[in-house]
Parts: sequence; C-alpha cells; structure tokens
Amino acid sequence: METVTQSMVGFLGAGAAWVVKFFLAILILILGWFVSKIIARIVRQILITEDFDQRLGRMLGLDALTEAGERPKRRLASVVETVVYYILLLIVVIIALEVLGDQAIRSVLQENILGKLTLAIPKILKATLVLVGGWIVALVAKFLVMKGMRKLELGEKLDKAFAAEEGAEKREKRDVTESFGNFVFYFIIMFSLLAFLESLELQALVDPLKGMFTKVFAYVPNLISAGVVLVLGYFLARLAERITTNFAMAAGVNRFVEGMRFETVLKSLNIARILGTMVFLVIMVPVLGVTFNILDLPVITGAFGTMMNGVAASVPGILAAFILMIIGLIAGRYLGDFVAQILQDVGFDVLLSRLGLERLEGKADDSGRSAYSLSRVGGNIVMAVVVLVFMMEGFRLMHLPLIADAVDRLILYLPNVLVAFVVLGLGFYLARVAGEMAQRGFASDGSFEGDIVGLVIRYAIIVFAFFMAFDQLKIAHSIVVNAFTILLGTVGLGLALAFGLGAKDHAGEYIESLKKRKPSKRKES
Repeated sequence: METVTQSMVGFLGAGAAWVVKFFLAILILILGWFVSKIIARIVRQILITEDFDQRLGRMLGLDALTEAGERPKRRLASVVETVVYYILLLIVVIIALEVLGDQAIRSVLQENILGKLTLAIPKILKATLVLVGGWIVALVAKFLVMKGMRKLELGEKLDKAFAAEEGAEKREKRDVTESFGNFVFYFIIMFSLLAFLESLELQALVDPLKGMFTKVFAYVPNLISAGVVLVLGYFLARLAERITTNFAMAAGVNRFVEGMRFETVLKSLNIARILGTMVFLVIMVPVLGVTFNILDLPVITGAFGTMMNGVAASVPGILAAFILMIIGLIAGRYLGDFVAQILQDVGFDVLLSRLGLERLEGKADDSGRSAYSLSRVGGNIVMAVVVLVFMMEGFRLMHLPLIADAVDRLILYLPNVLVAFVVLGLGFYLARVAGEMAQRGFASDGSFEGDIVGLVIRYAIIVFAFFMAFDQLKIAHSIVVNAFTILLGTVGLGLALAFGLGAKDHAGEYIESLKKRKPSKRKES
C-alpha cells in the first residue's frame, strides 16, 4: 500500500510539474507572439519612415518590378516585416519547447533542427554573401550600361531608327536605355541565383540548371550572329527603301502615272512608296533566310528555303505578268478613248433620245457632260475587254490556270451581254415606234383609248425584249421561258375574256342580223 501511495504521489507530482511547464510554455508562446508582432511592426514603420524602403528598393533595383506609371508600393517593408515576424516566432516556439523539457522533444530540437540549423548557418551565410555580391555587381553593371548609353545617346538613335513613318500610328514611347539596363541587371541576377543554389549544395536544382545554361551558352553565338545579321539587314533594307522611294518621287513616277489617266484605277496608290516597299522586301527576305540558317533551325530553314525556291521560280512569270498588265492598261485606255471618240463622232450618243430614254441623257456629271454617254460606255467596254485579255495571259504566265480559265469564260460570255443590250435597245426603239403609231391611229378617230393602247403596246414590247435579253444571257432559261409563256397565255386569255364579255351584245345583234338576212334571200329566190 505504501508503494502504491508513493507511486501516486510521484505521478501526481510529475503531472503537476508538467502542467506548470505546459502553462508556462503557453504563456511564453502568447507573449512571444505578441512581442514578435510588435517588433515586426516597428521594423516596418522604421522602413516606411521618409520612404526609406522605396529608396532602398531603388538602390537594390527593385523598382524595375514596378511598371511605368504605377504608384510605388511598400513591398520591401512588407517583406522585411514578414521575415522578422516569422524568425522571432520560430525562436519563441523553440524556447517554449525547451521549457516543456520533454526528452523526445529536446532530442528532436537538438539533433534534428538545431544541429542541422547550426551546420547550415555557414552555408546560408556564404549563399547570402554570394547573392548580395551578385546583386551589387548587377546594380553596378546596370548603372554603367545606362550611363554609357545615355552618354552616347544610343537610346535616342535607336528610337529614331525604329520610329514610325509619317502618317502611321505612333507606337508607345519606351525608355530603351532603361530596358537595356534592366536586361543586364536580371541577366547577372540569374547567374547569381545559380551560384546561390550551389552554395546551399542543392545539387538536385543546380545540375539541371547547369545543363540548361550550358546549352543556352552554346547557342548564344548563334543568337548574336543572327541578331547582328538581322539588324544590319534591316538597316540596309530600310536605307534602300528610302533611297528608292525618294529617287522614284524625284523622277516623277507618281506624276507619270497620273498623266496616264488612270485616276480611277490608281487613285489612292503611291507608286513610289510601293516601289520602295518592294525593294525592302527583296532585301529582307534573303536576310531572314540567312538568319534562320545561322540559328540552326532545320525545320524552319527547310520550309523557308522551299518557299523561296518556289517564289524565285515564279518571279520571272510575275514580272512578265505585271508588265503585261501595265501594257494592257495602257492599250485598253487609249483604245477605249479612240473607240469612244469614234462613237461620239458618228452620233452614237443620240441613241438615248431615239430609244425614248431622254431622262438619262439629261443627267450630267461634275464636268457637265452627260452621265450616261453611250460613247463613253462603249469605250469603257472596249477597255475592259482589252484589260481582261491581257489579264488572262498574265495569269497563265503566273501558272494560275484556274483563274485564267475563269477570265477566259468571262470574255466568251461578253458577246452574250452585248447581244442582250442590242436586243434591249431594239426593243425600246420598236416599243416607242409602235406606241406612237397606235396613238396616232386612235387619235384620228378622236377616241381617248389611243394613249392607253399605245402604253400597253409599248410596255408589252419592252417586256418581250427583256425576256429575250434574259434568254440571251442564259439566266434561268427554263424559268424565263415558262414565265413568258404563262404571261403571254394570261394576257391572251384576259384579252379574249374582255373582248368576249364586252362585245357580247354587239355579237348578238350581228348574229340576229345574219338570221334576218337568210329568210329575205330565200323569198327573193
């Protein structure tokens, strides 16, 4: 019994001691959390005072993380506050666990956490020094690069070289010097991070990064060579473009084109600028091919080479087609003007009044001439036919048989259009003549039905002419024929019914008169 009592006393004493330690540890945790929060807040307030954190951030190059025009934020102060808070909180937790005095917890703290942390402190200090040194080197390099570029005015020169042309939309202005400085800064920081990880002996992260950087650096000479070739080629192409454009404008290419009376076709085109753009493309396309070859991109290089071979093989045909099109435009314009002048001299424009279309002839354009001059219409048709013929041959030279065949079919269809217009013209002429004859015939009797009959005959002939024109154009042949048949049958049936119902009494009287004549003839016989 005494043994049990002693055991119970010992157990209760140990339990009471552990409870005291537990509450003491809880009290330490609460007080430590409160103190950690206060100290972290004090550190933040010190950094915020007089914008110390922002000035320090600019010194460390952290302002590059903020976009231009964005209001600076208290990022550095918040980060330092969080780090200080969690470090102090970790110390408080360790002290609280030590106060508990549990052997298992103490062994874990001493052997696993504190022991490893003690061994890692030199590595952490070394890695921190490496990172800080790399950061300082990056800041110095950024400062030197920006200072040198501003002294040599390289940023302004690059802005002028890549500036938009007059009349084009201006791009958003950027500080090229600062962009180059940021690039150098982060380039050095990237290697500092690699050295930082290697100082911490994190080989699982360092080895893949080393392999990646090895491949990147092996490819850097290709990138530099390709960049130099591309930049030099671009400047050369831009220089050649400006020289060609200015030379063409000085030679009067635009005035020559305007003098060829192609204002309706080439009204909004700047031929000199087009020639300059063509020269730019002729130079830049081979430069791109050389750039892809230097970059050692076999897939893109092969596809680009195949495309360039096809383009090179098509260039003679394209040039020949272009020259042929120019000849066609010139020949069509002058031949059309010649035909229009001949038609005007023979009085072709008078046909509008002869066809009863005086209203069209009365309208005039800005120059005072009739807007519907048949001579000009004929000249434009001749020009269109000549241009289409040359266009068809140009498409054949460019090895585009489908488009050439389509133009060929269009040319073969033009006679149908011409015949349809002739049929319409004859229809309008005959309609006018027949209507006037009907009106004059009824006018001699003094009846008012002459105007109605004349209009009916006139529009009937016009409708008939339109049906013939549609049939000649081969537009829905079966529908046109059926519609005309139905219309003609309907009109005939309507006339028959109207005549039959309207002349019923006269027909009855005529038949009665015939009946009366027969008995009288029999009596006489």
